[in-house]
Amino acid sequence: MTASIVTMGRKTVIIAVLFCVAAMFVTSFAYRMRNPNLFVQVKQPAGSTGQGAMTPPPGMTGGAEGPMAKVREYMIQVEKNPNDVKALINLGNSFLMMRAWDRALEPLEKANKLEPGNVHLLKAIGIARFNKKDYAEAAAAYEAVLKVEPEDTLALFNLGVIHKYYFEKQDQARTYFEKVLAVEKEDAELIKMAKQELEK
Repeated sequence: MTASIVTMGRKTVIIAVLFCVAAMFVTSFAYRMRNPNLFVQVKQPAGSTGQGAMTPPPGMTGGAEGPMAKVREYMIQVEKNPNDVKALINLGNSFLMMRAWDRALEPLEKANKLEPGNVHLLKAIGIARFNKKDYAEAAAAYEAVLKVEPEDTLALFNLGVIHKYYFEKQDQARTYFEKVLAVEKEDAELIKMAKQELEK
């Protein structure tokens, strides 16, 4: 009789654990459906270190210096030359990587004024604005990207997300997702995500 009680107790514990895991999965899925996120993609041509490239600064990759050392370095560069676009971009990108959205916007927007139409800067501003829940400004940044590069599928996709979930303009969102599918030929992940959005 004791063995059957122990076996029954084990089964109860296993069932409880499975129930908890299932509950975590369901709540996680429900949260993702209610709180979609933008698609962020980092592309840099081989050997390129262009000013607007959205790559993490060297200190952000876990080197011995650490991210704060690089932030200080970029701040000193900006202090010496407030119009140093490369230093402003690096400083803004460092803050983006740290998820310090407010801190990222100041240098990125200043760099954007000095170098208007820089698609990488506009995308970075869009990411920061979106994460601050400033959806109208995020959309404006992505629309500015499309004025420079009308077939930028990342900007199209992110505008689709903003219009679908935050502006509640389903028809406009559908147009953006359909254009992603019409234009994008290489990025399988982006194509898959656009198809999923159209099926929802």
